[in-house]
Amino acid sequence: MTRTPDHVTGGLALLALVLRAGWVAYRWTCHGAAFEYPDEELHWQLATHLVRDGSFVTEDGRLAARMPLYPLFLAPCAALGSVGVLLARLAQAVVGAATVIVAHRLARAAAGPRAALIGGLLVACDPFGIFFGNLLLTETLFTFLGVALTACAWDVMTRSPGNWRAWSGVAAIGAAAILTRPSAAGWLPLLWLLILALGRDRRRIGPRLVACPVVLALLLLPWGLRNQAVLRDYAWLSTNGGVTLFDAQGPQADGSSNQAFLWEMAELHGLGEVERDRLLKQLAVQQMRSDPGRVLRLAGVKFLRTWSPLPNVTEYRTGPAAIAGAAYTLLLLAGTVAAVIRAWSDRRHASAADRRRLLALVALPLLYFTLVHCVYIGSVRYRVPLMPLMALVTAVEIGRLRFDAAGGGLSSA
Repeated sequence: MTRTPDHVTGGLALLALVLRAGWVAYRWTCHGAAFEYPDEELHWQLATHLVRDGSFVTEDGRLAARMPLYPLFLAPCAALGSVGVLLARLAQAVVGAATVIVAHRLARAAAGPRAALIGGLLVACDPFGIFFGNLLLTETLFTFLGVALTACAWDVMTRSPGNWRAWSGVAAIGAAAILTRPSAAGWLPLLWLLILALGRDRRRIGPRLVACPVVLALLLLPWGLRNQAVLRDYAWLSTNGGVTLFDAQGPQADGSSNQAFLWEMAELHGLGEVERDRLLKQLAVQQMRSDPGRVLRLAGVKFLRTWSPLPNVTEYRTGPAAIAGAAYTLLLLAGTVAAVIRAWSDRRHASAADRRRLLALVALPLLYFTLVHCVYIGSVRYRVPLMPLMALVTAVEIGRLRFDAAGGGLSSA
């Protein structure tokens, strides 16, 4: 009974690995160890310093420029120099394959083998997941953490409210998500509330839920204490939040990212990274309060940038890859909308309760991160971790359809 599902899971993971590793190999033959984006170089700097002298510092001396987990992930490869860049990218291909395994098993538990197969194929063949697997950015690791966190949340909501392993996953993976990308800090408490609100056994869930913020605090504590020691500030979410907010809301903001102001603003010269971050946050908030209409206009621009079917970078907006990415995005958007419509129409049917729970688990990060990036910078890269979750609910909708041979059309299964 278990061999066939395990065989399918392994096949999907292998497909994902081949696609991602193949893309990494192709790009390596074209560009070698060169980085495409400044954030890649920054992450590699942090990982290199960790290996070289045990310090978490950028080349320009910033001590908390990013959260620590992703540079720690890169550190073993950074010890190998330029070859390590290739190994880091291949390691991300493995992480991408692991994401498919978790997504497939979640879909199988939630909606059965047919939806699981479709969902696994969609995640394995995700063109954005393949593309970003070659970039030393947080997207690949954060995607895995997001899918794994959703799977653990599903487990405690529907199957094992007393399972300590599932609860450990909710608590520890949630903390890892924040230690990878600070924008996840608001997602976690909302997810805990959702688990409590929609869980099948609230009496068992409630007492165990209390442990989640405790575990989060314990896992964040070393990072905060380290920052207090070297910066005289806990900087729980790095010293980049104010910089990013000013990038998104300052007088120069247009919805995209351009941090030239860091060198152009005279008032920033001579400030430490903590003071600079605080000043930029203060200036950004002042700008937002002075012109709320502009905040809303920028939010619309950022929404379109985040959910554009085509990449925002000009060089990637044409060709077969752009068409495939656009078609994939539109399919998932259509599938997610269909899932919402069906959930609303079936809201009184007890048999659809688990499908609504899965949709709620997916809708929460979709709405949360969309709103976050309507305030901060909008970019296609910030929706990449959400797409495997959209693939799951899309697979459920596709899995509910069957081909009616007699009528020659599609009908509800």
